[in-house]
Amino acid sequence: MRSRYASFRKLLSLNNECLEILAGVQEDLQYAAPGQDVLGDRVSLVFDKLNQGIAELARLADRNYDRFAEKVRCLHAEVAKEIAKRDELPSPPVARWLSEVDQRDEREVGGKAAALGEIRNRLMLPVPNGFVITAEAYRKFCCSQIWKQVRDLTRYLDLNDLATLEETSARLVSLVQDLEMPRVIEVALTERARTVLSADAGLAVRSSAVGEGGARTFAGQFASLLNVPLDGVIDAYREVVAGRFRARALSYRLSAGIPDVDCPIAVLCMPTVSATSSGIMYTRDPANPKSDRLWITATRGLATDIASGSSGADLFVVSRKAPYEIREQTLAHKAEQVSLRKGGGIHRQPTSDEAASRPSLTSDDLHCLAKWGVRIEKHFGSPQDIEWVRDPHGRLWIVQSRSLALADHAASHSKSAIPLVPVLSGGRTIHPGRVSGPAHLVPEIKALPGTPPGAIVFLRKASPEIVEVFPRISGLVAELGNATGHAASLLREFAIPSVFQLTGAFETIREGEEVSLDAIQPRVFRGAAWPSRNREAPLRERYREASTDPIEDKVLTLHLLDPSALSFRPAGCRSAHDVLRYCHEKAIEAMFLLSDREIELGSPAARRLMTAAPINMHVLDLGGGIAGNLPTRDVRPSDIVSRPFQALWRGVTHPGVKWTRDLEPTFGDIASVMASSLSSSGPIRALGERSYLMVASEYMNLNSRLAYHFTLVDACVSDVPSNNYIAFRFAGGGATRLRRNLRASFIEQCLSHYGFIVDRRGDLVNAWFKKAPAKETESNLDILGRLMASCSQLDMYMTDTAVARSCAQAFLEGNYSLQTDSPPARQEKVVGL
Repeated sequence: MRSRYASFRKLLSLNNECLEILAGVQEDLQYAAPGQDVLGDRVSLVFDKLNQGIAELARLADRNYDRFAEKVRCLHAEVAKEIAKRDELPSPPVARWLSEVDQRDEREVGGKAAALGEIRNRLMLPVPNGFVITAEAYRKFCCSQIWKQVRDLTRYLDLNDLATLEETSARLVSLVQDLEMPRVIEVALTERARTVLSADAGLAVRSSAVGEGGARTFAGQFASLLNVPLDGVIDAYREVVAGRFRARALSYRLSAGIPDVDCPIAVLCMPTVSATSSGIMYTRDPANPKSDRLWITATRGLATDIASGSSGADLFVVSRKAPYEIREQTLAHKAEQVSLRKGGGIHRQPTSDEAASRPSLTSDDLHCLAKWGVRIEKHFGSPQDIEWVRDPHGRLWIVQSRSLALADHAASHSKSAIPLVPVLSGGRTIHPGRVSGPAHLVPEIKALPGTPPGAIVFLRKASPEIVEVFPRISGLVAELGNATGHAASLLREFAIPSVFQLTGAFETIREGEEVSLDAIQPRVFRGAAWPSRNREAPLRERYREASTDPIEDKVLTLHLLDPSALSFRPAGCRSAHDVLRYCHEKAIEAMFLLSDREIELGSPAARRLMTAAPINMHVLDLGGGIAGNLPTRDVRPSDIVSRPFQALWRGVTHPGVKWTRDLEPTFGDIASVMASSLSSSGPIRALGERSYLMVASEYMNLNSRLAYHFTLVDACVSDVPSNNYIAFRFAGGGATRLRRNLRASFIEQCLSHYGFIVDRRGDLVNAWFKKAPAKETESNLDILGRLMASCSQLDMYMTDTAVARSCAQAFLEGNYSLQTDSPPARQEKVVGL
């Protein structure tokens, strides 16, 4: 028994070491592509430890695993070959002409440039010629130099803390601005710029991030510079790249859960068109996507104010079918226009009274744009948000096209009859919905950081900066804003109930009062007519569950998810992570079998733990873990003198801990457990069946597998800090996968607060605390005991991220029952570690 236990402990140690390495590798690969410069010798180290682990598993389980070991050696050779091949491949070019790209090049030139290349080269519609400084150039200039700083500064960034977000952004922008520009990029920029520049206008230098313009629009999140002269193109490129780390762009990317490595930024450079008019076309009516109408907004000069929402524009509602009749038109007074300034940049100029009131487009222009819009939508297979420009010669140009986010048709037309009189009404729906919350009045955009969670925000003027508070607001109303601007696109994308052009809030509504927004029939009421919608920043998964990259797939991806599945065997291991999971699972299984045998044989080292806690626990003394010669086979917690156990037990039996939930479950809570149970295949250890605790004077190992989840605690506490550690593993649950994941995120938040290194993948949590003095290690074991008891069956009640955050906050405040009131008592459940 002792020799096998030694193998088990060695295997656990190897498992923890491998998990720490893999966690580090996987986190790094969220910020940089896999290559020898990023991976170093960590992959080889993992495979060496896996081979040792297989040898220990063979001794522990008394089985021959030679074929398994050979499979792992072959897997290692495949990964090593892939890494070597990656480093030998020629680098992609740092620049491409727009005339030679299309949608197939999106990973290289970004979404904006790829779409324009497709329109220019496939549909043969007019797009200004230009070039792209590629994503590879970004990697050479920026990613290769500062990816570690980006990782360290954004790793645990709280999107609800706007002050820290701004501070982090400023540090990252400063880093980019101080970087040395590789000579190859400087040459590509200046030489190509000379080729396309004209005497009349400079370059438009615009972002074209990978993924931009697809399901995620990135509307208004990056910098765009117009009319840049030749001597300013290098600084303009640097500014656009730095804009990737501005606060609103960081908030957008992290809120959307987009890994940094997945959206490198290419930069599109094309001649700035001297515009007599310009604007935005929606190929579907956002208020009624199923109608046969499209929208075209237009203004005099450049349409920068339409996109930013800073001024009004002409709106034309046009039929989608030939002859493209103009169904409606609303003309704005265009007192000034944005024009190109001689020598570079843009400026504002007044327009004549006649030009200010006249339509910005002719009927022929509208017919042409509508025809193009329908054609572009058909080609891309989805509604489009298209930017266009009309030059002094009357020629129309397409300068951008991206997917258009639209609301659900049924939701946008549902009616509501409530016995309240609206205090405000009118305006235009941007995204439909009905919600209640405290009013937050924002007369100027700089007041946004004070926005409370769950608020309905009232603005004077909408702009793309509002994305910084999107993760936590319930709704939004703006007095000014364009329905086709960047802010409107973002509100639709994030599905936030919102209304533009609704006035009177600052004169009618008080700061903080409860109000209700009907963004379908645009109205505002006093009081709470509908449920609140507390939109806190989502809990972000730090790791992707799968990858298409062969290196990541063969090292990091976990394919063996279900220990009861037929594929859960050596032949089913397709990655290093699979091998690790298999060895750990089989080691635990072997130890349970060995421990069962010790109990059945009546071993004097095996005793039953007597406690009021609902745990069927058997204790195996490895030497010095239990005091004296006890007269019976039963042992009380006070008889166990193991230092780590006593620390953990103080937490488990803390007076504030409750092993039962006083919350009344809803039908959905119960159904989630029933559904999960019915879908489970294969045998699981029954409720109340044995769990095992192995103890020595300075060591403990707890293995508990109870029906729906598994817990492992492996710890050492001594007077030598370098020997001290806590290793914790938690997996599973009785509810649905989402609810199990939310409970795991609750555990992750709590342990991270107390200094644990935490690696969470879905509902699987691995955590470590190492090399601390005995007092600090014992204190964290106490906390861990409280946490294990507090999270018992908590997955049943985990409905969303707000609940997970609320429970974590309660735990960290010492409220281990995780309750803020005293709901009616409910029947006790069977629970366990």
